[in-house]
Amino acid sequence: MPSAAKIHQVLEINLISAQGMKPPSSPRRRLQTYAVTWIDPATKLRTRVDKLGGHNPTWNDKFLFGVTKDFLAGDTSSVCVAIYAVGTFRHHLVGTVRFLISNMFSPDADDATPCFSAFQIRRPSGRFHGVMNIGAMVMDGSGFPALEKISALGYRDLMGEKIHQRRRRNRRKRKCCREGEGESWTASSSSSPRTTAALKDWNGLRELAGNKGLAMSASGFLCCLVTQRSVHQPIITL
Repeated sequence: MPSAAKIHQVLEINLISAQGMKPPSSPRRRLQTYAVTWIDPATKLRTRVDKLGGHNPTWNDKFLFGVTKDFLAGDTSSVCVAIYAVGTFRHHLVGTVRFLISNMFSPDADDATPCFSAFQIRRPSGRFHGVMNIGAMVMDGSGFPALEKISALGYRDLMGEKIHQRRRRNRRKRKCCREGEGESWTASSSSSPRTTAALKDWNGLRELAGNKGLAMSASGFLCCLVTQRSVHQPIITL
């Protein structure tokens, strides 16, 4: 792979989906798969795990690779993909895909135009079984300063820091709201269902009595309710 200083363009690879895959015979659980892609074997990027598609998974994960114009124009420049099935103790290789960049882009194509193609999946035995749908697009590298330090990254990694910062701001806002409303929030949270029921009964008694003949105040009524368990029968000594 070229050094970061020579990178002028970005190759976007979208691992969309696959159909008709033949899973390995060893896993006993439901087929759950993910895909790994790379240009340089030293930097491999992984999709999320598809848990529902089974033999026809959908990932739709995008990855960015910093490349040079010479790499894009090379006759042997290629992208590799490996599909794995999640296992209990280890992950099993389902198949691989390798395609040439020259097969995705025509020499006179516009760089900003996305291209889509389906490639056969080669099983570990060497036979082909199933197809994988892949999209690709070339973009100007000046808009991706993160690729100046690393050669490849995923869109989810690119957005992860922004999501993390947004979550931290939301946590701080919630904390400030609790501190600002701490007094009222504490009072409301300390009201037990028993106290709430007592208040309802007290209001009912006031309506029935018409506010007459009731010498006991609301606070006294509640006090009796709270302390009634602690009152013991007096001991009479002769």
